[in-house]
Amino acid sequence: MDLIFDTEMEYYEAMQKANKDVELFINKGVTHCFYLNKIAVDMDPNTGAQTDSLIARIKEFIEQH
Repeated sequence: MDLIFDTEMEYYEAMQKANKDVELFINKGVTHCFYLNKIAVDMDPNTGAQTDSLIARIKEFIEQH
């Protein structure tokens, strides 16, 4: 459960309403800031894969803008 999810969604929706170029990417099965847990990233295959996926999406977004 991610207790910050609702706030993140509100921010995303506000950015859309302001006509900002935003994308929504939800990592399933992990919590907020999962990518900061170095031990989990290194030891848990799901967390490592989700982190790789997140970084790839951020890179794509930056390259497109």
